[in-house]
Amino acid sequence: METLPPGKIRFIPLGGVGEIGKNLYAYHVLDQILIVDCGLKFPDERMFGVDIVIPDVRYLVENKDAIQAILITHGHEDHIGGLGYIAPQLPGVPIYGPPLALGLAKNRLKERGVMNSVSLNEFGPEDVLQLGHFVVEPIRVAHSIPDSFAFFIRTPAGNIVHTGDFKFDQTPVDNQLFDLGKLSRLSEEGVLALVSDTTNIERPGYVPTERIVGETFARVFADAPGRVIIASFASQIHRMQMACDVAVKQGRKVAAVGRSMQQNFDMAMQMGYLTVPEGLRIRAEDIGQYPPHEIAIVTTGSQGEPLAGLSRMANDDHRHVRIQKGDTVVLSATPIPGNEDAVWRVVNNLIARGADVIYDAIMPVHVSGHGYAEELKLVLNVTDPQYVIPVHGEPRMLLRYSKTAQQMGWLPEDIFRLEIGDVLELDLDHGKIVDRVASGSVLVDGGSGSTGVHEVVLRDRQHLAEDGFVVVVAAISAEDGALMSGPEILTRGFVYVDQSEDLLTEATEIIREQLLKLSGTASRDLDAIQGDIRATLRKLFEKRTNRRPLVMPLILEY
Repeated sequence: METLPPGKIRFIPLGGVGEIGKNLYAYHVLDQILIVDCGLKFPDERMFGVDIVIPDVRYLVENKDAIQAILITHGHEDHIGGLGYIAPQLPGVPIYGPPLALGLAKNRLKERGVMNSVSLNEFGPEDVLQLGHFVVEPIRVAHSIPDSFAFFIRTPAGNIVHTGDFKFDQTPVDNQLFDLGKLSRLSEEGVLALVSDTTNIERPGYVPTERIVGETFARVFADAPGRVIIASFASQIHRMQMACDVAVKQGRKVAAVGRSMQQNFDMAMQMGYLTVPEGLRIRAEDIGQYPPHEIAIVTTGSQGEPLAGLSRMANDDHRHVRIQKGDTVVLSATPIPGNEDAVWRVVNNLIARGADVIYDAIMPVHVSGHGYAEELKLVLNVTDPQYVIPVHGEPRMLLRYSKTAQQMGWLPEDIFRLEIGDVLELDLDHGKIVDRVASGSVLVDGGSGSTGVHEVVLRDRQHLAEDGFVVVVAAISAEDGALMSGPEILTRGFVYVDQSEDLLTEATEIIREQLLKLSGTASRDLDAIQGDIRATLRKLFEKRTNRRPLVMPLILEY
């Protein structure tokens, strides 16, 4: 790896720019690298069979000996969800994070069977971390999960403020305010670059306080004739606490449904982040032992994930909860971009089964964890950086933030809208993109858990979903190539057989004629024969149906 002069620093986003999710950022100073966050994102509807998407870290693997640490800002999946896959590729690299984030990460690391191969180190708001050439001071911020931090990173080339996810909630649920005083005090040392969250730059003003969600929960619980089912992210400890607080006042028992929700509920209780009076919580399998109006359920599935608790309930295949008339379902989240169709499909299924579904457009049952425009401007003004680097946003958000910074006095040449893999080099005189590194996305197969699903495999899956497949089976003599049986054509997802007899008969006769021509030939290349059949059928089917199914000939010799 190239050793940089003392006055230069490089910033390399390997995820988290031009997208929401899979946040992973690398800082390169002298001969060392510091990583901030290691997240995932969820697949879109075109990624058939893909469970999660993580950053491509070939650049880090090639330079793993230079990496001093992985720093975690907070415990949401888009910041810690890639650890189980990426940390094993970087053996010996320690992970530093706040206690709750590491507690949540442990569950994922155990599931992957890599818990014993990583080093987890907690930090708190008063700690100063000496990590090689990097000196890091955590700054507590308000977010939608406890233990969230920004970082003030001192380097030989200058100081960096990396905000993580933040907002300014003056009455936070956990009473932990954004430590604006510390940010202001440290920024007086001078800030070379601000690397800032941009998610809600399009929304003017200030984000409402999280406490209004608790007030809405109280109204919903009081008015609900039956069970109340609250769906949110499994890491939404604040929402769990609100549900428990309201349940105590309304005389309801609380059940956590879904493996990750149960795990995080237990962990948050054990670590003191969740206060649950004795006797309040019941097991999921005991829900049926209580009258509906005495039950509250917290579950996963707010993003329409097909295997999550709420989706199973909507499809009537959950082991412990069957949606019934009188149920009130609260969707305490907003759809991540790309998940909208899946979310509304679940909502419609719940309504069809008799539930009353409440979501943010109806009542304030969700508050964003990301600050609105005025809050983003406030951090810009307080830090007063030489360079501005917007991250954690789709292209339109990065652009809007850049324009906002220009309106506030920053020059266009001092604002950098980057793409994944860009290498931005900064010094006191100027900044510029000097290179690109290997980067992109790695797809994790939902069935096998394997990583690196090839784009060809994904294209085949999309092809199968759109056009179906056709299998041709026939047997020929090993001695003289005579047709012994078949050909028989099997199809799935291509045409409805009962209405396509003429097409399939035509295809069968064409293949039969091709195979009959082999009779009496001394030598045969089965791969070539199958290739000819594949090409013939593709041409026929596209001509007759304007579709191109996957054709799989199976010619056997006996």
